[in-house]
Amino acid sequence: MQDRYTFEYAVIRVVPKVEREEFFNVGVILFSKRKNFLV
Repeated sequence: MQDRYTFEYAVIRVVPKVEREEFFNVGVILFSKRKNFLV
C-alpha cells in the first residue's frame, strides 16, 4: 500500500485592474512538510 502525504497549495494571481475585478492565475506553489517538498 502506498503512503499518503498531505500537500498544501496556493494559487498565484495577477490583478491588473482591481476596479474591473479581473485577474489571471499565473502559477501554483505546492508544499508538503512531511516530504520536505516545495515547488
